[in-house]
Amino acid sequence: MTHKDWTMNRSNCFKLLAVCFYEPDKELFLKERLCENLAALFADFNFADSEAAAKKMRVALKEKSHEEMIVDYARLFIGPFEMIASPYGSVYLEDSKRLMGDSTLYVQKMYQEAGLSLEAHEAPDHIALELEFMHFLCFAEAEAAASANNEQVHSLAGKQTKFFRKFLASWVPEFCIAIRNGTNNDFYAALADCLESFVKNVASFYELTDMIHPKEEGCACQAAL
Repeated sequence: MTHKDWTMNRSNCFKLLAVCFYEPDKELFLKERLCENLAALFADFNFADSEAAAKKMRVALKEKSHEEMIVDYARLFIGPFEMIASPYGSVYLEDSKRLMGDSTLYVQKMYQEAGLSLEAHEAPDHIALELEFMHFLCFAEAEAAASANNEQVHSLAGKQTKFFRKFLASWVPEFCIAIRNGTNNDFYAALADCLESFVKNVASFYELTDMIHPKEEGCACQAAL
């Protein structure tokens, strides 16, 4: 697998995982073969545990009605009275467990530094948006690799490592535990396994990248350091 192919596949993994954390559309998920495509990507990487979890998601999705998916999604990630598994990073990274903390502002700053403006009606550190940001950075790296722009490849790989290490890898494990503890929906339980195992599997790549691209210092967010 070439550098471009490896990076593009990684980009697609982040993208499809992000889709899973928006309000579910069962018919669309089945039509677009969301779970099957995830499983195939993980198989390419030989991420056996992630692949197995994606296959469990496929089985569960077929068994649940659209209405059940919507209700269980809202119960976990929206409320109305409490979020059983808050999808916002600051809840896990901030000592006060609050929304829109210093870590949220730092995430937003990283988006802006990458040339992105946030148009979604969500806080910047929502799990889907953080996964989409990683997708964006990986996709841009793949394009840079295709054009042999080594300086840009180096820069984008460093940005990925910084964001992954300071944010996603720091709070996803606790988030996934909250999902598993808070749901009887096999789709979301398997999604938690899928996300957690993928983050664990891909961490070795970012650890290697970090050796090549040392972490930037000076983060103002103590919770994310």
